[in-house]
Amino acid sequence: MMAQPENATNEINQPAPAGKYLVDSYEDWAKGEGVPVHTGASIDMLTVEVKPWARYGLNGAFCHVTGRDDFLAVFVHELPANSGSAPQQHLYEELCYVLTGTGATEFEAPDGHTQVIEWGPKSLFALPMNARYRHRNVSGAPARFAAVSDMRYLFNLFRSEEFVFGTTTRFAERHGGTEAVTDVTRQSPGPLTLAKGTLSSDVNELAPGTYREASRQMFGTHLLGVDGKGYMLTWEEGSQDYVRTGWRHGVVAAGPGMRFCQHFNAGASPARYLDVQMGNQTYPNFRYRRAAYGDTAVYAAGRATIPLDEQDPRIHKMWLETIAAKGVAPRM
Repeated sequence: MMAQPENATNEINQPAPAGKYLVDSYEDWAKGEGVPVHTGASIDMLTVEVKPWARYGLNGAFCHVTGRDDFLAVFVHELPANSGSAPQQHLYEELCYVLTGTGATEFEAPDGHTQVIEWGPKSLFALPMNARYRHRNVSGAPARFAAVSDMRYLFNLFRSEEFVFGTTTRFAERHGGTEAVTDVTRQSPGPLTLAKGTLSSDVNELAPGTYREASRQMFGTHLLGVDGKGYMLTWEEGSQDYVRTGWRHGVVAAGPGMRFCQHFNAGASPARYLDVQMGNQTYPNFRYRRAAYGDTAVYAAGRATIPLDEQDPRIHKMWLETIAAKGVAPRM
């Protein structure tokens, strides 16, 4: 071991400096918005309390799930019957998954003309970054949707509300892509990139009587239940303490970073969910995301998957008991 100079100090053992430290600017901003902040391993976005959110001109709440990553934020937005949101513009990318209701979202193209996205239950849509837009509920009942964004990352990076919401630059190169899926239940499973963005909105489906092998979530992922019923197990490598989280349409949960995550169909019908992460097939951004989409020239640290024939036998037994209680025969 190299000796330290006589007057050197051990920085690790020094007291914290005076003043603020370990600041989370996004969390501080969220607490000041005046709407509920819901927490938990999973959150039912169909039933959580929402309150008037002056910034957006609708009712809303934050959904901060346990295991969330350092990039993404989840809001619940609710438009009262026959109403519209306040006009918006922001630098963060956002994916909107419709939970209930029907409506339309108008946004401004670079040449100034208005484009319209119509949506209904289980629609998925995104807007080009920093486009001016407004949501409208065109029905006689409330419309509610989940909005997943990279707001957490951007706000902690820039620490400026004025910059995130007040920048007027138009990103013309972000327009012209696929911006919406009318019904996620009819979308072919696989990678999905909307509005030329960076967030993944990959569609996954598990047939009845099946599950998938475990894979490591490097930075974490948000799961949005779409159809059927399922659950996921999460655990640290080498541990046999499994955390089980159930999901269905309307539920959001998270696979914590650097832990293994495994998905199971727990019912008699296909179970479908959205996997939302930072980095998609078109714009992966990170080395581990490139590897997830099949780039063999890169690697991710540590073991990436656990083959089914090497998993803890208790995992299969637990699943068999779950589906047997519902009269479902295993296919594996």
